[in-house]
Amino acid sequence: MDITTSDISLILRLILDVIVIWALVYYALRIVRNNTRTIQIAKGILFILIVQGLSAILGLNALNYLINIFVNWGVVVIMIIFQPEIRAMLEKFGKTSSILGLNVSHDDQISMIDELVKACAQMSKTKTGALISIQRNTSMEDYVHTGIEMDSVVSSELLGTIFQYGTPMHDGAVIIIGNKIACAAAYFPPTTKDLPSKYGARHRAAVGISEITDSITIIVSEETGNISVAMNGQLTQYKAEGLHRLLMNLLVPDREEGATSSLLRPVINTAKNLGLTRSRKPGETKYSADERIQPLAIVDLRDQGVNSHE
Repeated sequence: MDITTSDISLILRLILDVIVIWALVYYALRIVRNNTRTIQIAKGILFILIVQGLSAILGLNALNYLINIFVNWGVVVIMIIFQPEIRAMLEKFGKTSSILGLNVSHDDQISMIDELVKACAQMSKTKTGALISIQRNTSMEDYVHTGIEMDSVVSSELLGTIFQYGTPMHDGAVIIIGNKIACAAAYFPPTTKDLPSKYGARHRAAVGISEITDSITIIVSEETGNISVAMNGQLTQYKAEGLHRLLMNLLVPDREEGATSSLLRPVINTAKNLGLTRSRKPGETKYSADERIQPLAIVDLRDQGVNSHE
């Protein structure tokens, strides 16, 4: 069978059409998945669409008319509700590092983790309060601008100096992008959930940022010296060794995975995260696959209650 130029052109257009649709769906899912506050809104929109379909099938004309009015204006409503997330997504298209991945070598990433864990261990011993957030897929540029902007390689000495009590930058968060400190003294919106009184302002801010980004946020308590990690509304307490293994597991790809295109890496990570979320049973942690990671305590803050597992 002969293949003409028009057939090739048609096939290329179909492939391009599929790629564009896939990209739109992928980034739409990222907006919802990385922001737990928008999940409820997405559920509400899905519920309205289901009701619209049922009203059309059952012949409920008045209800169908009202829903059609809402759906016709739904694009404007969605643009208003999701304005911060849509703006952040559009900003990423103009930033190579956000789409293709940060240009950080394997060794540099390991060095950053070593220095970070060393600093946390030292601050834990001296009970120096600290709040450190590591950017992953969701951009944290807006929060970088709330603090004192920097461009410094992560080192235990620098982190210890920043969080030393009495220094101008100790009261706030450090944001790490790649293997560098992007800013210090940044402000994070605290969670609106009612947490136990033993959790201070740093823990509330860490949980708050974990609700709206997929960042890894480390807290060192100045009261007890305990090291905790906030991710996806879950607060987990670790020793320094467990923290090191956790960060290596999440931030450093395997050598064989390193050959995969950085353009596809966010897609693969998202697919893995979604798969783990679907298969996880109630009370089971997301990182149980790595048996070397032994958390001291796990607090699931997605519900109003607090569940601890020793």
